[in-house]
Amino acid sequence: MGRGRGSITVFLSLICLLIFALFGTLLETARYTVCKNHAARTLRTSTEALLTEYSRPLYDHYGLFFIESSGTPYEQVIGNYAGDTLAAAEKGDMDFLEGGLEEVRVTNRIYLGDDGANALQKEINSYMGRVVTKKQLKKFLSQSKELEDIEEEAKEIEETVEQEEKAAEMDAELLELMELVDGISVSDGKVTCAEEFVKMFATGEKKGQNFGVTEGTVWKKMKPHIDDSVKTWNIGNKTTFRARIRRVREKTEKAIATGKRLKKEFGNRNLKSSDEHDKMFAGLISSLPVLENNRKILSQTEEKLRTHSVKECKKELKTLWKDYDTASIAFDYTGVNETGGGDNPKDSLGDAWKKGILNLVCETPSKLSSKSISVPDSYADYYKEQKQSSEDYGERVSDFAAEDEVSLSGILGDMAKYGMDEFCLDQYIEHQFGSYEKSIKGDWKQSLDYGWEYIVAGKASDQDNLKSVLNRILLIRTVVNFIALQRDSVRRKEAYTAATAVVGFTGLAPLITLTQTLILLAWSFSESLVDVAAILRNRHVPMIKRPKELVTSFPEIVQMGHDSLAKRAMRFGKKKKSSFGYKQYLLLFLALTGQSTRRYRVMDLIQTSMKKNGYGGFQLGSCVYEMRVQGDFIFPSRFFRMAPLETLLGRNVKNCRITCEVWAGYS
Repeated sequence: MGRGRGSITVFLSLICLLIFALFGTLLETARYTVCKNHAARTLRTSTEALLTEYSRPLYDHYGLFFIESSGTPYEQVIGNYAGDTLAAAEKGDMDFLEGGLEEVRVTNRIYLGDDGANALQKEINSYMGRVVTKKQLKKFLSQSKELEDIEEEAKEIEETVEQEEKAAEMDAELLELMELVDGISVSDGKVTCAEEFVKMFATGEKKGQNFGVTEGTVWKKMKPHIDDSVKTWNIGNKTTFRARIRRVREKTEKAIATGKRLKKEFGNRNLKSSDEHDKMFAGLISSLPVLENNRKILSQTEEKLRTHSVKECKKELKTLWKDYDTASIAFDYTGVNETGGGDNPKDSLGDAWKKGILNLVCETPSKLSSKSISVPDSYADYYKEQKQSSEDYGERVSDFAAEDEVSLSGILGDMAKYGMDEFCLDQYIEHQFGSYEKSIKGDWKQSLDYGWEYIVAGKASDQDNLKSVLNRILLIRTVVNFIALQRDSVRRKEAYTAATAVVGFTGLAPLITLTQTLILLAWSFSESLVDVAAILRNRHVPMIKRPKELVTSFPEIVQMGHDSLAKRAMRFGKKKKSSFGYKQYLLLFLALTGQSTRRYRVMDLIQTSMKKNGYGGFQLGSCVYEMRVQGDFIFPSRFFRMAPLETLLGRNVKNCRITCEVWAGYS
């Protein structure tokens, strides 16, 4: 009987022990869940506490939240904050949240410039979201809509010039041949003759007919340069004369090459035998073989003079030069008078352009900012960004003035994908940085005064950036003004009359048409310089002009000095609320600049300005926007450490390890 009662007691004890173990396990599991949540909260709050140590000057002056990745390691700072939180739990032996942080790892950092500086865009969206509305975006897009067709119009102008140049190609070759053979050129309203040319040696009497020239004005220019020493061979200095023979031989070779191009082009054309223009070319090409014969005579003479004295080979030279032909190749100079052709207005563009657009259109060029930075587009280069080309649009004007090369397309791009993100970015740029029209007030020093222009152009100095922007406006206005001129029959006729005066003596219609177009383009450039000067003086310049709104008359095309342009600029009325002014052009160019390019250039401006204001060690590219943090926590076990449970489990459970991970940033 006693033995039975003892068995029941042991059995009940075991049952109680198991119930107690189950209850303890449930309590420990529940405690671990609470500790895990506590660890996660501690890690998050510690990381967010780290983020409160953001760069204060960056926030104060640019409204951006980023933390510098320098100085004390992030892991140490997070650990210190976590330690403060965990220490608060050490109130007694049975505090359920008592534990410690074993290790912190920052496993991933998103820097400001990563992914095309997308983090910068997020911060800007947050900063500008309170002030930028879709209504403002729609207004900006509607203002720019009128310029949508400019790109197509520019391409059409280029194609027109290209076609006219192709049609006048033979005519241009003819003028080149004319200068090589006869030495004659007509420019700036004057007929001139080169010092040396193919026909410069007279084997007979000095008469125009013997040189294929019947026009008095032309012969008057040629005659003083004719050398008749080959008639008598009293040449004076043999070395000097042989050098002249060599130079004329080289010109003859150039003339032969030009003649071959003419012949090839003539053969490829669908020419009409009844056309006077075609007949003239056919007759000229048939006479070109005499150039080859003349070249042989010149070469043989050069060789003889190299090895013999004139006295030794005089008889041979006289015989050789009997076949030298100066009469067979004849050009038509009908129309050339004593003063030659008219002045080509385009010629004055090159001289004016040498002064630079800033000296031509700015109200006070001497007061322009002279600031510059050492390395433009440094962040775009650092991130290997395929940045938008910082083109010098002024080269297009120079190429037109020097070589008649017309390049107007590619000034504008596609704004179809321009949305709210980009508009926020551009409004931020407008708010934070200065421009030619807007100066930033306050004690904070700007590395560049023309920040908008830098973001558009990406050049090192304020003046170079301003120049690039103004040249771009100039090219847009040139397209606009060319369209207006083309629509005006009176002005087209003026340009045609001028073209006829310049090259009409040749009787070459394609060349006259091309010259007319080039004069209209020069007129457009001159008018556009006035437009830019007016825009900078806050005058109302119609975005798209009608012919009656053009302010430059034909005689004024050549008047491209600062004062003349300024005077004409005042013919425009005062700026209106609806005017598309300098600010609107800048915003348009910003919109057409690649979004990541704009962001990186914003970074350039912030970085250089921070250094200029005494933060020499600041590195914007090292600033962090978001990070991933892992933490290993140790929490001592409570209920598992009871002797009965340890005996039952068969092991000593002292600690529980908990690993947490959080993403934290300024989003």
